Amino acid sequence: MRNEKIAVFPVDEDFLSLPDNQNIELGKECYKISYYITLAGWNVDGVERQLHTLDEFDFKNISTLVLINSFRKLEDDVIQRIVNVAARNEIKIVCARDDWDVNYEVLKKACKEGIVEIEIVCDEIAFVDSKVINNIDIPIITISGIGPYVGKFQVGLYLRSSFENAGYKVLYISSRREGKLFGTYIFPEYMYNKNLDFTAKVFEFNGYVNDLIRKEKPDIVIIGVPGEIMELSEKHRMNFGILASVVFNAIKPDVSILNMYNMRYTDEFLEEQKKYCKYRFGVIPDLFYATYTGVIDSSLQEAWIQYFHADKLFDDLLEKHKIFSESDVKYDLLFKQIMGILEEYGSLEVM
Repeated sequence: MRNEKIAVFPVDEDFLSLPDNQNIELGKECYKISYYITLAGWNVDGVERQLHTLDEFDFKNISTLVLINSFRKLEDDVIQRIVNVAARNEIKIVCARDDWDVNYEVLKKACKEGIVEIEIVCDEIAFVDSKVINNIDIPIITISGIGPYVGKFQVGLYLRSSFENAGYKVLYISSRREGKLFGTYIFPEYMYNKNLDFTAKVFEFNGYVNDLIRKEKPDIVIIGVPGEIMELSEKHRMNFGILASVVFNAIKPDVSILNMYNMRYTDEFLEEQKKYCKYRFGVIPDLFYATYTGVIDSSLQEAWIQYFHADKLFDDLLEKHKIFSESDVKYDLLFKQIMGILEEYGSLEVM
């Protein structure tokens, strides 16, 4: 464990919900997070972590600032302020964000002009132009989502921990660049290349997973599916489920989890989700999970989606289906359900 002073920004409920969020990996070294910085107007309640606001924090106390994901919008002027502060205090910036709030070219240019050292967290593994679909014979769990910020990354981290505690070796491929901070593999950058066609991405991702399995020799694979499986509104069409379609054409999961927002659910709605996934991706969700984060409906017609955070699920109308919650994940109830499915199909040897 290195003693270098590290701060993370901008902290909101998204980062605070991650397990073991007091440590991160940079390169191959593990660091304890010294400071958690947020924006004063966000009114984030750090129950377990002391939070500092951007305006009052003394940046002379740190040597590295890590930019992390947040479900609140990060304005352009905030990024420029961060670069200016880093320049004045000779702070290195590590950017692990993967949303649309940060223009990486603008960020790099600002850092170059301010003589600020910057590192963009990514996986630049070479494109090998694979033409083979490999048969993968170990269990694969996929975690997909109907929209952004539905807890795919959090669920994956908790499941990885649960399987490891049960004696299994886990290969976790995260949908977020932030995954590298928590010791996971992430999607190669070529998967986001708009000039690379759909078929090439399918072959390439299958080969990528197969190569990692040969290298790591895991008992089980967890894959966080990037992007969203559907549009949320005419204003927010997301990526039309293209990346999800690539993943589900490249691999076939043994257990498929669909993550959703916190909203008023009915059995009919969940059945419709099953049908949609079956005919759109060739995969039927085995399990449903809902984060405590919900979408403010009126914002779906605005330029930026806004979210709220509740402390319970609105699942009282369900009679046939079960939706797993954040507390279910923390207390291994989702893990036990997955183990039951894998044991039923003989996909995993019981430890």
